[in-house]
Amino acid sequence: MDWNETSPGVFEKELGGAEKVYSHISKSTKTLGREHWGLYCVCTVEVSQSLAQDVEAKLRASWLALRQKFPSLSVVPGSMGKRFDVTDALTAEDWIAETFFVERNSDPDGILASYPLRDLPSIYFFPKLSQIMILASHWRIDGIGMCMLVDCFFTFLATGVLALVSEPCPADLDRISPSMEDALGALAIDKLGPELRSFARKYIEDHHRNAVYNGGLPYHGDATSPPGNPARTAVSFTPSSTEALVSACKQRDISVTSAIHAALAEAVFALSPDSPEQYTAVISANMRDYLAPPYNNKDHAVQTYVTGITPSVLRGTPFQTRALELTRFYRNWYSEKFARALRLIYQYHSDALSKPKPLEGNAPPPKPPSNILLSSLGVVDKVLASRHGDGANAVVVKDFRFGVSMMTRQMLLYVWTFDGKLTFSVNYNDGYHTVQDVHGILEFIGDVLRRELQIDIVLET
Repeated sequence: MDWNETSPGVFEKELGGAEKVYSHISKSTKTLGREHWGLYCVCTVEVSQSLAQDVEAKLRASWLALRQKFPSLSVVPGSMGKRFDVTDALTAEDWIAETFFVERNSDPDGILASYPLRDLPSIYFFPKLSQIMILASHWRIDGIGMCMLVDCFFTFLATGVLALVSEPCPADLDRISPSMEDALGALAIDKLGPELRSFARKYIEDHHRNAVYNGGLPYHGDATSPPGNPARTAVSFTPSSTEALVSACKQRDISVTSAIHAALAEAVFALSPDSPEQYTAVISANMRDYLAPPYNNKDHAVQTYVTGITPSVLRGTPFQTRALELTRFYRNWYSEKFARALRLIYQYHSDALSKPKPLEGNAPPPKPPSNILLSSLGVVDKVLASRHGDGANAVVVKDFRFGVSMMTRQMLLYVWTFDGKLTFSVNYNDGYHTVQDVHGILEFIGDVLRRELQIDIVLET
């Protein structure tokens, strides 16, 4: 569907399938004024002395330059789905005022504890901590895209590329990245035959039956307990421990993500004895690997090019067998049938989320999902450099963290390597899980990896 000019200078378009699903999820806690599953990226940076002079103005200019490179950063929710305004309703200065914040007496965790539901993305600068944080809704961008966006921001800061103060114009519509279905070339729904329709329906039925409502870990409270605040607990391996783990996985012909997934499954089985005989989690799959140019590069960072896949792990399966099966799954899950049916898959997914099936007979309502999801960003350095510029205009990223705001009983384990260090970061809600709960899960995963891969793991302090 093309953009429609609904009034002079105002263009609207229906959300794509993945965008619609993530938009629905983000608004599920709207009554609380919070955003569920909102993305964030926090970087601790060191800038050269010349850049440090009037750094706030330079950060603001770099943020505005980013908006002009990626017009999608000005797109907001609209009556049809999303809206792009090229009138003077939101000037460059207005956009900066709504999206750029300097926090002199707070820190990222303080902001994230009440992750606000906003129509626009935002950037925060914490001068005392020398930290930058960007927040964006998941319907607008994915994890890899966020890393690409941050990389571009630091490039602008280091090179002094400043925005020409120009307002949005209709030509910018051509630079707004298409939906994942359009970028992938998914068939229109009315072009699908019976086989692909059946494939799409079964795909989503299996997804909801096996992954969404299939057990989970214990949580504090009951089905009526309100959420607390989004929280995060993380551990990082030393570079030598990271290298040892990667080497051990290569020797066993398994991927690092599969090894971690296999260990996570063991933790779920051990910590939730009454869980089903199989553990099925929603795993984020980077669709950028399957997109043709130009959609697979940084020029299309601001879009949601990710999907959820649901491999299953059986209780009692040996670690090596489990990891090999997961490795094969990750390498072979994608198919042309999936790509062709993607538009209908997301329509069924959206319908299942917004119009749940009525209960049969006297069946009790399903328990709220409390499973652990897994998402791997891989080697972040491939899309976010640790150093930008040089000499008098250098920006060095000293630390990186990424995550989402969790408002449900579920937890999300993010895994990435940055600057040679492997990190496990769990996002959860402190109304349902404690720091001790999460540390117990992370310790269990680490113990499984030590034992099965026969390596020593030393954590960063």
